[in-house]
Amino acid sequence: MNQLSAPERETILGLLRLRWSIRRVCRETGHRHETVRRIGQEAGLLPVRSPNPKPHTPAEVPTDLEAVAEAAESVDDVAEPIPRPTRSSVAGHAEFIEAEVAKGRNAVAIYQDMVEHRAYAGSYDAVKRFARRFRAADPKVSCRFETPPGQEAQVDYGEGAPTRDPKSGKYRKPRLFVMTLGMSRHAFRKVVWRSSQQIWCELHEEAFAYFGGAPKTIRLDNLKEGVIEPDIYEPELNALYAATLAHYGVVAIPCRPYAPDLKGKVESAVGHTQSTALKGRRFESIEEQNTVLTRWNERWAFTRIHGTTKRQVREMFEEERPALLPLPPTRFEYYRIVERRVHVDGYIEVDGAFYSAPPRYVGTSVVVHVGRLWLRIIDPRTREFVREHVTTGRGRRQTVESDLPKQTPPQVHRLVAHVAAAGPFCRDFARAMEAERGAQALRPLFGLCDLLKRHGPERVERACALALSAGALRLRFLRRALDIENVPLPLLQQHAVIESISTYRTHFATLAQGGSSDDQR
Repeated sequence: MNQLSAPERETILGLLRLRWSIRRVCRETGHRHETVRRIGQEAGLLPVRSPNPKPHTPAEVPTDLEAVAEAAESVDDVAEPIPRPTRSSVAGHAEFIEAEVAKGRNAVAIYQDMVEHRAYAGSYDAVKRFARRFRAADPKVSCRFETPPGQEAQVDYGEGAPTRDPKSGKYRKPRLFVMTLGMSRHAFRKVVWRSSQQIWCELHEEAFAYFGGAPKTIRLDNLKEGVIEPDIYEPELNALYAATLAHYGVVAIPCRPYAPDLKGKVESAVGHTQSTALKGRRFESIEEQNTVLTRWNERWAFTRIHGTTKRQVREMFEEERPALLPLPPTRFEYYRIVERRVHVDGYIEVDGAFYSAPPRYVGTSVVVHVGRLWLRIIDPRTREFVREHVTTGRGRRQTVESDLPKQTPPQVHRLVAHVAAAGPFCRDFARAMEAERGAQALRPLFGLCDLLKRHGPERVERACALALSAGALRLRFLRRALDIENVPLPLLQQHAVIESISTYRTHFATLAQGGSSDDQR
């Protein structure tokens, strides 16, 4: 008789301690039924059976129940009773198992529900064999990809269980996010109502925190939250997603288009979650579904023996955890990405506020990252960071002294000359603004030109005279003065178009005599 090695004996004893049946242990290890039973009996894991009684001859075999009873009474005390057929541990749950199989649930989910809700104390293999009667075999051929510890994780979206929408009150399926570690198959699961670039990144951060570290690479599908433009050789990642992964030191590896089998581990995890934890269930809130998922993940998915590795997921995760990348001290700070054009005065406008940019970008478009407390200007060609500001309120400006031009731009001089043609007060007002504000007087001068066009030079000239006398070099003062028309007009004693009083006296005297002044001439 061949002697088993110590590792082979430990493997058999370990599987028996997990309550595997002798048949399953034989199938997985390749050893004979008698060998597995003998090792289990020696370790006290299996009961020791008494030797079988002397077999009856065909003539001695009883044919009815009364004969069986008489034969049992006639044997001496040393003889063993005739063994009776054993009753299956799932016999009392046959209707429940059949109904659950009809819903499409697998044997693992049925076994878990029987343990938790029906006080079932039998083995999983008995449930699996019994459930197999009600479904046809559907073999599937798959290619396995094994990765070193901490090397890779795979992510994907699926559909959660029907959940009541708080807005419409109807049941609809939320999105199920799953991230699976490549070596241990430990997974993070969560359902959300909607997805966006930021939500996709936040789910990754929650998964990293759940694992206590980050993998070196992430394999994902070509969904818009992660990949802007799929390509076989050079896919373009979403900028926010790429920045989030860079914060954790993780590299994204998108799958080739139409090749989801390259991330089969997470595909399998999504299907396992849907068919085991969520199949046939409805939830009244998304928080309830996430609570059930978390409990199921820790109670069943984390402690299961994986079908491919034949090892417990918890045990493999303890080996993989030290290989994960350490998490940074702070989480990633999210921001919006917008595009703005640098105005001729050297400012960009974001949410009603103005921020200075380097003078070389005047008249061009730049990329702007807008955070909650900060704003960054990025060169669109080199993707380099060129300026950073603290966010401010609407109508306010944030200026860096180096962004201001060394001298007033020529366009300001041209605008001053254009305004000066309207009158002396307009000229003095424009020059005073230029002297006070320099390059920043460009926009107020454009506004003054607009007032000249809408109200005419005479009215604007009077308003500028009033503003200069009051020392208010502000465009809003001119608007207010033009609106209320409170500029007093001076009384003139003589004017080029007004004749002298003697001319009018002669004219009236002539009319009184019945003639005309033209006849006398």
